[in-house]
Amino acid sequence: MRKMKKAIVMLAAVLAVTAFGGCGRQFDASAYIKSLLDNSYKNDSTEFVKQDVGTAERASDLYEQGIDTELDSLISTFTTEIPDGLKEEFRGVLKDVFRSVRYTVGEAVEKEDSYEVEVKYQKMDVFAPAMENYYAALEKKVEEIAEQMQEGGEQPTEEELNEQRCAMLKDAIKDALQDVSYEDEASVKIHVNLVNDVWTPDEDDVYKLETLLLDYDAVAQGAEEEAGTE
Repeated sequence: MRKMKKAIVMLAAVLAVTAFGGCGRQFDASAYIKSLLDNSYKNDSTEFVKQDVGTAERASDLYEQGIDTELDSLISTFTTEIPDGLKEEFRGVLKDVFRSVRYTVGEAVEKEDSYEVEVKYQKMDVFAPAMENYYAALEKKVEEIAEQMQEGGEQPTEEELNEQRCAMLKDAIKDALQDVSYEDEASVKIHVNLVNDVWTPDEDDVYKLETLLLDYDAVAQGAEEEAGTE
């Protein structure tokens, strides 16, 4: 499974930033990181606009583009594409997942040409139970199809099977979110460096935070286990 989109959105947003160096205003690294996280996960552009990262329209575009990228990344782990009839509902489920992540952005510590921002978080365990539900539903569906064919029924087309798999995956994530659990609070440091007069979050730090907020590894593990049984 390739890297999910939240980090990509955060880093893409940096391209819209007006260089803070020498512009006569005090740079607030903590608020800056919060603006990127809030817009990316919560669809809240308040700080994004306040910190001059971009306009509300730009923030909305980045958020929506990011949801599409995230959905494509998730779906590609299991199948080729998502049917048009399921796309909007699936997007809504993912928005609910990301809106539910827990983090708190702490104070920034100024270094030489950089800042260090502490982010406290609680990893959300949603994909592990979702994968368990999904594979249980998939196994049941396979049994139903086998019985149907034994009784003289027709085998579903590849398109029908794909739609059923996508629907089961969507429902599994949606159901898991209703009783989601969080791990104990931990913290990570995000470094913000001055690059070509633009304050830029460290790419590795951003990707690391992404993997810590959600149990993405459960998705990749589930897909690998499925592939190994085929």
